[in-house]
Amino acid sequence: MGEPAVSMSTLPPDLLPAPVNVELTVRRLGERTCVICVGTDLRHIEFPGLEDAVRTLLDDGCRDMVFDLTFLRRYETFALVRLAREWDQLAAAGCTVHIAAREARVVADLERLDGTVGWELHPSTTRALRALLSEPVA
Repeated sequence: MGEPAVSMSTLPPDLLPAPVNVELTVRRLGERTCVICVGTDLRHIEFPGLEDAVRTLLDDGCRDMVFDLTFLRRYETFALVRLAREWDQLAAAGCTVHIAAREARVVADLERLDGTVGWELHPSTTRALRALLSEPVA
């Protein structure tokens, strides 16, 4: 009697777990504070929806924002640059802006941007919220 043979098999493509796709979401945390989760994809054709969400928040009095890029896996550099310019404009308008990003490519692209003022980059949403909420209220 020998030992049972050990074999490996692969799952057919239709049995592999589907990659998680996270959509744009907004969570309000009081009157002035919100977390905007950009989702797993950021492309220039989806950018108007993100801009509309931000404008709605501004119209509702939200001025303290955390942009959550921790789920971001696929993006166009052009769309990321547009988003960073949006953060610059929000900061210039008196909003407090914190960014959470942990994927190495996203962080490297954000750190390479010149002229970014008024927003801070953090390795997690928790740290971004902690930094935002520890600031003095104006």
